[in-house]
Amino acid sequence: MKLTHKLAGTALLAALAVAAAGPATKAADPNKPGVGEGEIEFTSKTYETYDTSGVVPPNTDSQSTRDTDSTALLDGEFLVQGMSKLVFNSQAATTGAVTSWAKPTTANPTTASDHVPARANWVQFKDDRQTDDHTYELTAKITRNFQFNDTAKGKVRNITGAEITYGNPILVADAENESLKPSSNGIKTAVVNETTPAAVFTNTDGTEANGSKGRGRYAVYFGDIDNPAKKAEESVKLEIPSNQAQEIMNGKYVAEITWTLSETPLP
Repeated sequence: MKLTHKLAGTALLAALAVAAAGPATKAADPNKPGVGEGEIEFTSKTYETYDTSGVVPPNTDSQSTRDTDSTALLDGEFLVQGMSKLVFNSQAATTGAVTSWAKPTTANPTTASDHVPARANWVQFKDDRQTDDHTYELTAKITRNFQFNDTAKGKVRNITGAEITYGNPILVADAENESLKPSSNGIKTAVVNETTPAAVFTNTDGTEANGSKGRGRYAVYFGDIDNPAKKAEESVKLEIPSNQAQEIMNGKYVAEITWTLSETPLP
C-alpha cells in the first residue's frame, strides 16, 4: 500500500511503548549453568495529535527547539510534521518582474545559552514505520497561488506563474536519530511552482541493502545562520513574472505550499 502524507503551509522522542513480561518461572537449563534470560516486548505506539518535542534544531548547542512562528507540529507514523511560515521582503508595486527573498524565521530561547534567535526556514518530517525499507521522498508544490482580497475594489487579485526556489538545503536529524540519518546525496535545490511537485529530498539509503536509513524525525533547513556561504536570508527566493503586473496592487498576498512525504519517489 502506498503511503503519502500532505501538509500545507502558508507563505508570508516519543518513547516506545514497552510491555514487560510478568514474573514467570522457567526451569534452569542444565547445559547452561548460571545463565538466565531477560525479555521485553514492543507494541505499536499510540500517537498523539501533536508532537510536543519541538522543532529539530540545526545546532543543539545554540538553537532552541521552539520556533517563534510555526504551526503546531503534527505527530504520527509517517507524515510532514510542520514547516516555518515564509515571509518575503516587501516590494514596491511594479510593472516589471519581482524577485524577493524570504526572511529567516526565529526561535524562542529555552535557556540563556540559546543565543541564536534567528534560524533558517525549514520543513520537518517523520518516518516511524516498522519496516526494513525506509525509501521516501519529500516534495513541495504551490497549491494556492498568491492572492489578495482587494476589498476596496471588490475583487480577489491573483498572481499566477510564481516560482519559489528552495536553495541551500541541509538535512538535519533529531539528536536521537543521528545513527539512522540518511546521507545527503538525495537532497537538492528545488524550484516549486503551481503545476508539478518538486522533490527536495529523496532518501537514497532507505533500502535494506543500503542500511535501512531514514527512520526518525528530520528537518530540512534552507540556509545556515552560522555559515556565510549559505545565508539564510538568501536561500528561499520568490520570483513573479512581469506579465502579472496588472494583478500587483498595494496589499498582502498569501499563497499555500503543500509538502508531501511519499514512500514512492517521483518518476
